[in-house]
Amino acid sequence: MSVDPVISHKFLMGRGRDQLSIEEIRMIESKIANVIEVPAREPLACRGEEVVKSTLLLEGFACRYKNDQTGARQAVGIHVPGDFVDLHALPLKQLDHDIVTISEVKVATFDRQDLTDITQKSPRLANAFWFSTLLDAAIHRKWIFSHGRHRAEARIANFLCEIYVRLDMVGLVTDNAFHFPLTQPDIGEVTGLTGVHVNRVLRWLRNRGLFVVDKRRIQILDYDGLARLGEFDPDYLFHSFARPEHAP
Repeated sequence: MSVDPVISHKFLMGRGRDQLSIEEIRMIESKIANVIEVPAREPLACRGEEVVKSTLLLEGFACRYKNDQTGARQAVGIHVPGDFVDLHALPLKQLDHDIVTISEVKVATFDRQDLTDITQKSPRLANAFWFSTLLDAAIHRKWIFSHGRHRAEARIANFLCEIYVRLDMVGLVTDNAFHFPLTQPDIGEVTGLTGVHVNRVLRWLRNRGLFVVDKRRIQILDYDGLARLGEFDPDYLFHSFARPEHAP
């Protein structure tokens, strides 16, 4: 099944450091089993269920969650277009967490065996898949550090900078602005803060002129100031990132 080349290249842009050949791109696209749309707040994969497919996020946002015994959730990962949301489960039989859509999404699904075949036939694609999981791990380490060492303002500033760069990696930032469907409770689950605390911090950051929000769209007005506050360094994303000019 073929998909829009601009969409299909998101994984290659955001999760691969080397330019792939036309043959390699076609190899990935030829293994797409299905392209589907999923509503917001719906599961893509559930903890404990057998993993029989891998899912590439083409449009929208998704989140990995862990639940405690009371049902309270903690976000342990956010996925943007270009991410395989469950590639780390390829050698496993099941996930230890849930993956849920945040917004409406479009995904491409692959049979596990087909992806395994790709890794055996193409060492370069195997390295691209491996790099993708290593990037997820680097992001996870950064979140752990931020939760343990940063104050609330820095946690949220760091998270906004990260999402900005990750969306820039796949060409989804225009005029320093990007679609941001997360609610304040979502941000709280990402940063380990209460909804009230998130509301207070976001208002404080906006009042400092760091960004503006308009209808689920964030425009960064002072990237340097936001990055400095969040102690954000994009090196852990392994991407050549050009710092944006300040918005007028």
